[in-house]
Amino acid sequence: MVLIAWPLPPQAEELVTIPKARLEELERKEAELKRLKGDLSKARTQTAPIEKPREDGTAKITGAPPAGPAAKPAGQPVASLPPLNAGETVEAMDLADHYRADAAAADQRYRKRKLTLRGEVARFEKPMFRRDYKLIFKTADREVSVVCDIIPPEAFRAVFTIKNGSELVGLMPGDARVPIARIGDTVTVEGNCKGLRDSVVLLSGCELKPAR
Repeated sequence: MVLIAWPLPPQAEELVTIPKARLEELERKEAELKRLKGDLSKARTQTAPIEKPREDGTAKITGAPPAGPAAKPAGQPVASLPPLNAGETVEAMDLADHYRADAAAADQRYRKRKLTLRGEVARFEKPMFRRDYKLIFKTADREVSVVCDIIPPEAFRAVFTIKNGSELVGLMPGDARVPIARIGDTVTVEGNCKGLRDSVVLLSGCELKPAR
């Protein structure tokens, strides 16, 4: 018998037998490669610059947003300030800042002087069995507070707080109540500066000026 060689089709020549263990290993590596590509894409998205639209509608690439507002610069040293004029209005926050920064220089400028002080009411204190009351101004630093000991007008029979201490009223003859001030109001007080004692700048003999 004569054997005749029959050529195999091209597809059969390209078939290669791969062991099952090798095939599973290749599949695991392919899955790991896909996972790494996904992680890389996610990281690029998170660290990409922020695009903000311009006024003309086109995109503008910007860097990361700033960490926060810049710190407020320190004010002018108390000793270098011009002389305080009679009747000049002093902001309560400035008075507290000056005593916190340099108590000795602040004493030379304010102590034993009659001041016109303006600021926002932080709270009231009303001692029992006394006509006077204390008005505490809001300050930028809790380490130093500004307290005004105020004598109410003679027309008031009494002075007391209402609405959980948020409002101060005067009692007139006939039991009529007259609002004096509320927490958050901006008021002006005239009084004598006694200087700093136990983190409190005290003004005594004060008068609450009418709102303008």
